Formats: sequence, C-alpha cells, structure tokens
Amino acid sequence: MEKSKSCEVNVLQAVYEYPPKLSRAERQVKAAHDIEEHRKMQRNMYKNILLGVVIIIIGAVFASAVFAKVLLILLGACNCSVGGLMYWYYSLSRDADVYTRIYEDHIEHSQRMGLSKSYLHICLYYEEIEKSYQTNKGRLVCVLKNVEKSSFVVKDKEGREKAFVPEDGMIALSFQDTKGKLVLINDFYEKIGYPHKEYNKIEDEEDDYYSEEDMKWDRLHKHGL
Repeated sequence: MEKSKSCEVNVLQAVYEYPPKLSRAERQVKAAHDIEEHRKMQRNMYKNILLGVVIIIIGAVFASAVFAKVLLILLGACNCSVGGLMYWYYSLSRDADVYTRIYEDHIEHSQRMGLSKSYLHICLYYEEIEKSYQTNKGRLVCVLKNVEKSSFVVKDKEGREKAFVPEDGMIALSFQDTKGKLVLINDFYEKIGYPHKEYNKIEDEEDDYYSEEDMKWDRLHKHGL
C-alpha cells in the first residue's frame, strides 16, 4: 500500500500544542483523575441503562393501555440510548490519537474520520493555503493551492496508512480543543487567508467628559451607569 510523504523533522518549538506536554507528576495526577472520571461515566451509563430497562419492563408488563405501554417502552429505550451516547461522547473527548501542534510555518493535526476508528493525519503548510473560512459546525476549511510540501495520511486501527486526497482542493479541520482553532484564526489569520475584522476604537471627542461638578458626586467614575 502506498504511503504518503510525512512532515519534515521539526526543529522549531510549537506555538501551541494539544494535548499539552505534562511533567511526570502532572501525568500521574491526570491519569488518576482520568481513571476516576472514566469510572464515574461508566456508573452513569449503567444507571441510565438499568433505569431504561426498568421503564421498559413496567411498560410491557404492568401498563394496561396500549398508548401508555408504547410510550413507556419508547421512554425506556431512549433512556438506554442516552446513557450509551453520553459514554461514547466521553470516550471521543478522551481520544489519545487526536492532536494539534501549531508552528510558525505549518500545522500538524490529527482528527477522527467520522465514526470510524481511522484517523486523518495532516501536515499543512500555510504557504499552500489560499484562503480559509469556518462552517456553521465550527470546522475550519482551508482552500489549498499547489500542494507540494503538505501531506495527508489516513491511518486505520491496525496502523496501516494510505494517502488522502483532499476533495475539491479543500481540507476541513475539526478541533478537539477550541483554543487551537482560535490561535490559528487570531494569530495566523494572514498566513491562512482567514477573514479578519478590525474594530474601530471609539474615543470620546469631548475632553471634559468629567466636569468638576461631575467629580463632586462621581468620584468612582461611574457616570452614566
């Protein structure tokens, strides 16, 4: 299977990195916290499923009216589904294979491919981005030009790799952390061609906004509030 080229070895320090690098002591504390959080989410899932099963049994066995029977069964099934979905969403948020590393000239990024266990590993150089914008779901879409240095590789759960070709010359980045995206659109907006709006600074034209009479009763400068 053909493998795509990978990012060049980095000698520059990342401007932003997710997940952040932790010391040994911090990793131990985080590991203990993650284990306890995982157990808590498991308990909540089991509670939701157990409650859903009880509701289904009540509806199927004890409810006499057909409408009430159907309603209780649907309610119990929904309760079970909510418990499973909450645990699934929690597992995605703890995904260790997802990362973001932002450098001065490029970004290294990994994101899950839909609901599968495959991941898209991206090495994207800013010079090969023509423009970028956000979708209504919060994804950062980069329109590419003359892709030569950037690379896109899909890795499955067995570690097999294959090249990924961006559709229509565009790549959509989804971020596990919002801060990583904000760093790009606030600090690197010129490099990635992201529309940046400058706000005019409003200043008072009158120099004597606080007169001597105002200062007599408004010593804390709360005039007009």
